[in-house]
Amino acid sequence: MNSRGAGALFLAIAFLLLLAAAVAPVFGQLIPVPPEPATAGTALWDGRTVEVLLQGLIILTGVFSILLLLGPDPKGGGRT
Repeated sequence: MNSRGAGALFLAIAFLLLLAAAVAPVFGQLIPVPPEPATAGTALWDGRTVEVLLQGLIILTGVFSILLLLGPDPKGGGRT
């Protein structure tokens, strides 16, 4: 396996582990809890933490995939 394949495999495993860690607490709560009265800022961001984390991870994986595509040519020649 070349370095690109190993890097892609490592990033894929890391992404899946982070995704599982971010989503697991959401599905772990089986008993519904009544909402607490909160300020407007807390009410806006309280349920969106997982969404923000997932969007950040998706953007990071897109950046890494573009960097892997734009990496140096393994044959040593220029791209034409």
